Amino acid sequence: MASIQMNQFRGAFFTALLAVSSACTIPAAPPSNTISSPFRVQIQNASYPEVDNLFMNLLLAGGGDQHLYVGPVGVPTSDLMLDQGFLTRGSLHAVLGGEFSAIDNTVKMFMTDRGDPRATFSPTYACNPVTDALQLELRFVGKQNDVPGGWICVRPTYDDAHEFRYYPPGDTKNDPNKFCIKVTLVAVPATSSSSSSILSTSSASSTSSHPVTSSTATTSSTTKTSTSSSATSSASSAPPPYTDMTSRGFAFVGCAPEERTVQPPDNASRTLPVLYATDSMTNELCMSYCRSNGYSYAGTEYRRECWCGNSYAATRQPGTTRASLAGCASTCMGNTTQICGGSSWLSLYRACAVGAPCTNAQFT
Repeated sequence: MASIQMNQFRGAFFTALLAVSSACTIPAAPPSNTISSPFRVQIQNASYPEVDNLFMNLLLAGGGDQHLYVGPVGVPTSDLMLDQGFLTRGSLHAVLGGEFSAIDNTVKMFMTDRGDPRATFSPTYACNPVTDALQLELRFVGKQNDVPGGWICVRPTYDDAHEFRYYPPGDTKNDPNKFCIKVTLVAVPATSSSSSSILSTSSASSTSSHPVTSSTATTSSTTKTSTSSSATSSASSAPPPYTDMTSRGFAFVGCAPEERTVQPPDNASRTLPVLYATDSMTNELCMSYCRSNGYSYAGTEYRRECWCGNSYAATRQPGTTRASLAGCASTCMGNTTQICGGSSWLSLYRACAVGAPCTNAQFT
């Protein structure tokens, strides 16, 4: 224990956990809320073997955002850090918002350089409930500048993966079809092949995590937004993430909210009513199917679904900002270079009139 404290005092971030005893011993000095050495995030919930002890993956989404998954979707990451309780990756930080689900009142946790409310964590030494090994948990405090509480969970999505979501305090709703599993987040050194090494934190920073509503959180958010302005500029100059189908006579309208992501009092019906699904789905296949059946709107979703119709509710009109495209970031099962909507988000297209200009919507 003295060795761990000395490493903290000197600003070292990793030290091997010595097996001097079969019992876990919690260091007397609490960890800081800043971890400036790279780490991975492991999730734990022994009651759900399908996710227990797996690691967080990231998937590039619209506008430079990165969605968070528990495999096999996305790629592993070993360069996460913690800045005053905020989970960061370069200029990106973990935020809570987007893809609201009225069924269970949850929203996504994802990485972005925008100013969305951030997820706030408090590093805490704890004993692994199964192995009794010492570990550094990232205890969830709450949503920045909001009521503390709630928890982080992972919910089933496509390809046997799970996405990270935020379950707000006081919520009693659950989705019987896609139950969101409450998980413990553990910071594991990037160089460690397992959680047998403990991550130490910097004593140069505050020794306790700030409250969600504190002025520290607001100040940190302002600073991070300022320092990431160049990254934002770079992301805004990149082409929007959708598949251009104007050569096939369809103009991209935007990323439309589906039945799980609509806001009350909108109903839970589909944006477009007619479904065609196949594991070989591409945007060309979908547009061809909808056109041949006389429909003026077509949309791809969830990598393998094609939806057709002649109209949609005004409440499902897609946004025209790059941020509004974040939900449509899943690749098509029949062509992984194309985008086919997302989980309860529809890549919506409109058939262009013969002889008229065919122009995609513009996103700012």
